[in-house]
Amino acid sequence: MRYHAGSRFGLCEEKQSYIFWMCRNIDRLSPRRQKTIRKMIEDCADGEEEALTEALCTGKSLCQVAMQRYTSEAGLQRRCEKFYKKAEKVLL
Repeated sequence: MRYHAGSRFGLCEEKQSYIFWMCRNIDRLSPRRQKTIRKMIEDCADGEEEALTEALCTGKSLCQVAMQRYTSEAGLQRRCEKFYKKAEKVLL
Protein backbone atom coordinates (compact mmCIF):
# COMPACT_ATOMS: atom_id res chain seq x y z
CA MET A 1 0.00 0.00 0.00
CA ARG A 2 1.30 3.44 -0.77
CA TYR A 3 1.66 6.14 1.87
CA HIS A 4 -1.30 8.49 2.11
CA ALA A 5 -0.87 11.87 3.79
CA GLY A 6 -3.79 13.16 5.81
CA SER A 7 -6.43 11.20 7.65
CA ARG A 8 -7.34 7.75 6.39
CA PHE A 9 -9.52 4.91 7.67
CA GLY A 10 -10.94 7.29 10.25
CA LEU A 11 -7.50 7.83 11.82
CA CYS A 12 -5.56 11.04 12.05
CA GLU A 13 -2.40 11.27 9.95
CA GLU A 14 -0.08 10.63 12.91
CA LYS A 15 -1.76 7.36 13.94
CA GLN A 16 -2.21 6.16 10.37
CA SER A 17 1.42 6.98 9.60
CA TYR A 18 2.70 5.16 12.69
CA ILE A 19 0.83 1.97 11.77
CA PHE A 20 1.86 2.26 8.12
CA TRP A 21 5.57 2.53 8.90
CA MET A 22 5.46 -0.27 11.48
CA CYS A 23 4.03 -2.59 8.84
CA ARG A 24 6.52 -1.47 6.19
CA ASN A 25 9.38 -2.14 8.63
CA ILE A 26 8.00 -5.37 10.08
CA ASP A 27 11.30 -7.21 9.56
CA ARG A 28 13.06 -4.69 11.80
CA LEU A 29 10.64 -5.09 14.69
CA SER A 30 11.05 -7.38 17.66
CA PRO A 31 9.77 -10.94 17.17
CA ARG A 32 6.97 -10.23 19.64
CA ARG A 33 5.81 -7.15 17.70
CA GLN A 34 6.06 -9.04 14.40
CA LYS A 35 3.90 -11.83 15.81
CA THR A 36 1.30 -9.30 16.99
CA ILE A 37 1.08 -7.69 13.55
CA ARG A 38 0.95 -11.02 11.74
CA LYS A 39 -1.84 -12.21 14.07
CA MET A 40 -3.83 -9.04 13.39
CA ILE A 41 -3.35 -9.53 9.64
CA GLU A 42 -4.59 -13.11 9.98
CA ASP A 43 -7.64 -11.94 11.96
CA CYS A 44 -8.54 -9.27 9.38
CA ALA A 45 -7.68 -11.12 6.17
CA ASP A 46 -10.78 -13.31 5.74
CA GLY A 47 -8.68 -15.99 4.05
CA GLU A 48 -6.51 -13.52 2.11
CA GLU A 49 -3.49 -13.40 4.46
CA GLU A 50 -0.87 -13.33 1.73
CA ALA A 51 -2.58 -10.54 -0.19
CA LEU A 52 -3.17 -8.44 2.92
CA THR A 53 0.40 -8.97 4.14
CA GLU A 54 1.74 -7.93 0.75
CA ALA A 55 -0.55 -4.88 0.67
CA LEU A 56 0.44 -3.73 4.16
CA CYS A 57 4.13 -4.66 4.30
CA THR A 58 5.42 -3.80 0.82
CA GLY A 59 5.44 -0.75 -1.42
CA LYS A 60 3.03 -2.30 -3.90
CA SER A 61 -0.25 -0.54 -4.59
CA LEU A 62 -3.54 -2.18 -3.65
CA CYS A 63 -4.39 -2.45 -7.34
CA GLN A 64 -1.12 -4.25 -8.08
CA VAL A 65 -1.56 -6.69 -5.18
CA ALA A 66 -5.19 -7.35 -6.10
CA MET A 67 -4.29 -8.12 -9.71
CA GLN A 68 -1.38 -10.39 -8.76
CA ARG A 69 -3.40 -12.24 -6.11
CA TYR A 70 -6.65 -12.46 -8.13
CA THR A 71 -8.70 -10.67 -5.52
CA SER A 72 -10.87 -7.56 -5.42
CA GLU A 73 -9.18 -4.22 -4.84
CA ALA A 74 -12.26 -2.98 -2.97
CA GLY A 75 -12.22 -6.09 -0.77
CA LEU A 76 -8.53 -5.59 -0.07
CA GLN A 77 -9.21 -1.96 0.81
CA ARG A 78 -11.88 -3.07 3.32
CA ARG A 79 -9.45 -5.56 4.88
CA CYS A 80 -6.81 -2.82 5.19
CA GLU A 81 -9.33 -0.55 6.90
CA LYS A 82 -10.31 -3.36 9.28
CA PHE A 83 -6.61 -3.93 10.05
CA TYR A 84 -5.90 -0.24 10.70
CA LYS A 85 -8.85 0.09 13.06
CA LYS A 86 -7.76 -3.00 14.96
CA ALA A 87 -4.13 -1.84 14.97
CA GLU A 88 -5.16 1.47 16.52
CA LYS A 89 -6.51 -0.41 19.53
CA VAL A 90 -3.67 -2.94 19.78
CA LEU A 91 -0.52 -1.05 18.75
CA LEU A 92 -1.20 2.47 19.97
